[in-house]
Amino acid sequence: MENSNKEVWYESALTLLRNARKKAKKMSPEELIILKKDTHKELDEIFYERSLNEEIAEDRNLRRNKTAESDLKKKYHALQEQIELLEKENLAMRNLKNDHSAHNIIASPGLAVSEATAMVVLSDWHIEEIVRSETVNGKNTFNLEVAKKRADRCFQKIVSLTVKEQQDVTINNMVVALLGDFISGNIHEELMENCELRPMEAILFAQGLLESGICYLLANTKLNLTFVCHVGNHSRITKKIHISNEQGNSLESLMYCSLKQRFLSEPRVKFVIAEGYHSYMDVYKTRIRFHHGHSLRFQGGVGGLTIPVNKAIAQWNKIIPVDLDIFGHWHTYMHMKNFVANGSLIGYNGFALSIKADFDDPKQAFFLIDKRLGPSIFAPIFVDKYK
Repeated sequence: MENSNKEVWYESALTLLRNARKKAKKMSPEELIILKKDTHKELDEIFYERSLNEEIAEDRNLRRNKTAESDLKKKYHALQEQIELLEKENLAMRNLKNDHSAHNIIASPGLAVSEATAMVVLSDWHIEEIVRSETVNGKNTFNLEVAKKRADRCFQKIVSLTVKEQQDVTINNMVVALLGDFISGNIHEELMENCELRPMEAILFAQGLLESGICYLLANTKLNLTFVCHVGNHSRITKKIHISNEQGNSLESLMYCSLKQRFLSEPRVKFVIAEGYHSYMDVYKTRIRFHHGHSLRFQGGVGGLTIPVNKAIAQWNKIIPVDLDIFGHWHTYMHMKNFVANGSLIGYNGFALSIKADFDDPKQAFFLIDKRLGPSIFAPIFVDKYK
């Protein structure tokens, strides 16, 4: 490019001189003087333009060279950093390879000195209510046959979970909270046409399922069993809840008394049938409050069930403070530091869909209360055959 520019300037100057020589042959001395001045002026302009362009070109070349040098330095520093990093990694790999600080772990000789009580929460079975798949977008199906299968699986899982935990901690006792709504009853007109059994037939069927489960626990464990019994809101024989005499108007009270008589001669079984909305029990140093959960007022909201539950617990604790509330009713399994909300056996149904409730698989609650640590090892009991 520079040679090409030089040739252009050379040709321009040569052409200018040739033209001036031709003109000079025909000019007078005075005209020659003027021609000479004009020619020198044009030659100066040609060479000045050449000099300026050469300086610009040199500056551009210098800038390009500096940029290239700067890029080269950056690449050099980047390579240096990579080399240092690789050297550190290589050193670390050599140190790890040569390190022999691992120790031998001795197998545990058996159970630890700790002790725990297994806690089981059973509620909201609604055994006679029908849930058709098409009414809940294929998310659930429920009838008497499914109810029996899920109840049986529930007790099977209780035993397997207990046996698993007994590998690490001594468990001699189990508290089973029977918290009501084992039947749907006929408290709503819709239930009269959506249940396979009438309330009296349904309570007998529910009693059979529970009795079979208790026999299974006795046969497959050596645990002492304490059943804490509460009625739900669905088993009542009155149109509305009679707060002061809720237990006396509930078919579940009759069922609990019948089960108590059935196992009266079994020394490993004890029934505690609540006479009020709340009942209390101390398991080691943990004080527990049991209830069905229907006195909680939840109208929806961003915080979900936790806000009304915590408000209610705060008020109840002013009377009798406890460490843990256990309840059902809301068909939603949840455990927090201060409460355990049980799931259901029936699972998702048309009512849950209509109120826009969160979907929850049919499940019941299982956890431990450790003698030293308090509530721990929360494990939902999935009662569906696919879980």
